[in-house]
Amino acid sequence: MTTSVRTRLSGSWRMTDWKVFRGEEELDPPLGPAADCAGLLIYTNEGTMSANLTLLERPPFADGSLDGGTQQERADAYRSVIAYAGTYDVDELTEAVVHHVEIATFPNFVGTDLTRTCIFEDENTLKLDTPPMEMGGEWLGSYIRWQRTGTEGQ
Repeated sequence: MTTSVRTRLSGSWRMTDWKVFRGEEELDPPLGPAADCAGLLIYTNEGTMSANLTLLERPPFADGSLDGGTQQERADAYRSVIAYAGTYDVDELTEAVVHHVEIATFPNFVGTDLTRTCIFEDENTLKLDTPPMEMGGEWLGSYIRWQRTGTEGQ
């Protein structure tokens, strides 16, 4: 019996790799090299999802209050994180997951559907291929590789 894509997705995942492509050329993702980033992706059984990507090294604001930070500190913080959440559906035939974005750091994502092709490299490693997205004025393909949490080092 084959396990459904939805069942296989359910749980939490940590980012292990992130690549952007211009044809055959590899480029750094928008936040910088994958080795300098961290990510967490969560899919619930109820159909809710959350994706968070960030630089590992983010300087704290000089003013530590929640509404603090200079305009430059806030701009730098915004440039160092990509996060969104909402609901999701799975197309079992094409093995694609569609994220229905409800909230996001990038306002243009809100109200959109983001489709990702699921490639399960093994039961604990997930590669999500992204259709070309506009980055730096170009349409570039990408993928993010995720490791199921709790399976690091297995």
